[in-house]
Order: sequence, then structure tokens, then C-alpha cells
Amino acid sequence: MTEAPTGGGCVAARHVAIAPDRWLACRELVWDRGGRIVALRRATGRVADVAVLPGLVDAHAHLQIEPLSRAERAFVPWVGAVMTARAAISPARERAALRAGLAQLLAGGATAVGDIDATGAATAALAAAAVRSRAYRELTGFHLDAPAARALVRERLVRARGALAPGLSPHAPYSVSPALFRAAAARARWLAIHCAELPEEQEFLRRGTGPFRALLERLGRLPAGFRAPGVGAVRWLERLGVLRPGTQLVHCQELERGDAARVAAAGASIAVCPGAIAWFRREAPDVVGWRARGIPVALGTDSRAGNADGLSMRAALAKAAALWPSLAPAELLAMATTDAAASIGLPGAGRLAVGGRADFIVVDAAVDAAATLRGFVQGELPLRTVVCAGRTRRFAPGR
Repeated sequence: MTEAPTGGGCVAARHVAIAPDRWLACRELVWDRGGRIVALRRATGRVADVAVLPGLVDAHAHLQIEPLSRAERAFVPWVGAVMTARAAISPARERAALRAGLAQLLAGGATAVGDIDATGAATAALAAAAVRSRAYRELTGFHLDAPAARALVRERLVRARGALAPGLSPHAPYSVSPALFRAAAARARWLAIHCAELPEEQEFLRRGTGPFRALLERLGRLPAGFRAPGVGAVRWLERLGVLRPGTQLVHCQELERGDAARVAAAGASIAVCPGAIAWFRREAPDVVGWRARGIPVALGTDSRAGNADGLSMRAALAKAAALWPSLAPAELLAMATTDAAASIGLPGAGRLAVGGRADFIVVDAAVDAAATLRGFVQGELPLRTVVCAGRTRRFAPGR
């Protein structure tokens, strides 16, 4: 791999994946100083024993959330610990956390991300960085009525103007009022919603009882006269008009009968986070069945507070290969590239093409393209280099 002193460069590789299911042999990839690919041509000189793949796409991350001082694996106490830590963070500490998060994201092979931004600081950092992003401004407020909900959405969208690709994240059905969901859907095409993550979430929505009711009462956020909608999370979102194309449902561990068909018919996508599944000791959801229904399923990392691998998409991909072994390697890679890009609305991310961004990763090559693909998704091939918008980061051979 060579770089020009004025910017740009080229790499001649034994295998080049321009998409998850399309590989080229002995190709040279050339990019210019603006970080755009200008050639993908047959190599005529020395070819390195490496493979080039598209940069990975992290479909769901919380860059701002740092690891907790003490690991907590029960979800509701974990939520409380994260809220306490977030309330105590200073602006300087938050900026440092974002720098660390972005560095870890790149080190794990991701060159694009769908990030949930709680304060606006991440949106600004991503706008200034080379990483492609959909910056979802987070919304919470189970107590908000229609005027207050519209005002919050308006304020969050104004502050998101610097984002390359803004969106909104009404956090979850147990933390967002019906008025706030409707206000978000009226103003933003791209939504990310934590949905059907826990049995306790479904209990709260169906019966109005359980730990989420207790949490809202403790926070003073349960409206007087609250009555549960009486349906599960997916049907509730469908009633509110937010189950639609452009909506990403995150986790979906506890889908009820008929929910997958509703998600498929609505044209929504699902993001799953293998690191969070392992952290909270959850069962693997039915990703294979979802994909068979035509639901786009994307991989994400979630946060460093609930993922032992942090923001590493390489680790997420390897865990996905173990969780859903019946999926072909190309399907798994699609979940971390093109399907993830579609889920967060970043066309062109997760693939390589002349005129597109020079976002790619370089790994050791195996004997052929099929073995390289299999070894990569299973985490067996060392990551050598990450190039994001033409900017290069190198790693030790064993990384």
C-alpha cells in the first residue's frame, strides 16, 4: 500500500470485495487526495498478499457512553447506572469520551455509524470527523404532551443542522410519550427506536406494571391517570404511525406473534447488537427468520457500557457468526455493510465503487476469496489497515 505525499494512494490486493457477495481478483484500488476512489483496475505489478473489503457500518452505537466503573448486567439497574454516570459528566469529559469512542470505532473496522446522540456533542464531533454518520438526536419524555413534544423535537432538529445526515431517536416505548413519538415521526424520516428489548417492556405496555412503571414513578415521569396501551411494543409503534420505511427498531429480543410480519410489511429495519446480547446474557433473536421475511437486519455495537468488546464491529461480526451459524458469510458481511447502510440511510456506504468514498479495510488474504470472506467474518484474519475517506490508520499485524 502506497500513499502520495500530497494525499491519495493505492493498494494492490489479491482479493477485493466491492460488495459482500462480489469479489474481484488481483485488483488495484486508487484514491485521490479528496478521499474518493478514482480507479479499481486489474493490477499489473506486485500484488500484496492482502484482501480489501468495504469499511464496516455500525448501525447502532452510543459513542458518548463510557464504560461503567462497575459492570452491571441486570438491565434496569444498568439503565440507572448509565443515567447517573451521564448526569455527572463534564463537557470536557464528554469530548474525551467521544474521541475515545471514535478511535475505537475506527480501530474495529467501521467507517460509518448510526449514532444515538443524547446531548448534541456527538453530532458536532461526527460532523467534523471523516466518519460517515447518521446522527440520531435522542428524545425522551414519557410525560410530555403534544405542545411540549413538538417544542422538544423542534429544538433537537435545530441543533442537528450541522450533522451530515440527521435523524431522531425517540428512545423507547417506556420512555417516550405518544405525543413525542408522533411529533418525531412528523418531522424526521429517519428514526431509531429501542423496541421490544425486554419482557418487562412488554409487561409495562400491556398491563402498566413492573419495573419500568416503578422507574417512571421514581423519576416523576408517569403522567397522572396513565393507562397502558394494552398491546406489545411493535403493535404500539404501528398504532402511533412510526412503524414505516426509515424506522430502525433496535434489539427486538421480545417480539410477539405476528410482530415480524408487521415489521416486514411496514418496510422497517432491525438492528441487533451481538455484544449487548452477550453482556446481558440474552438468547439470540430470530435473525434468520427475520431475513427470510425480507426484513433488513443490521449489526451494531450499542455502547461501551454494555459490550465487553466496546465499539468493535469486527468483534460484533465474529459474535454474529457464532450466534447465527446458518447464515452464509456473505449474508453476515451484508449485515455489517450494505444492510447496515440501508438501515441508517447512507447510500453507498458498505461497498466500493469508482467515485465513491475511499472507506475500506485491509486484512491478510487467505487462499481464495471464499476462505478470506469466511475467515474475516469469523474474526480469524488480522486487521492491517483502515482507510476512512482516504485517511489511513495502521495496526499491528496481530490486531
